Amino acid sequence: MTDWVTVLPGEAGVQKTAIALLAVADDPADVRTQRGGSEFLVAPYVADRYTNATAPSPRPRRRAKKEDD
Repeated sequence: MTDWVTVLPGEAGVQKTAIALLAVADDPADVRTQRGGSEFLVAPYVADRYTNATAPSPRPRRRAKKEDD
């Protein structure tokens, strides 16, 4: 595979990012580290799954409660 995607750990940190990436990968070999373990190289499908899994979901809107007189 030649099209690797770089993933930088965010606020979650390196360990939680690694766990999340490995959880969505079909094969652990599709997740690699670089720069002393501070960055990850992942297969494109892993990057897509990780992005979709960590994207914040929109909060449902709630109606204001009706006040009783």
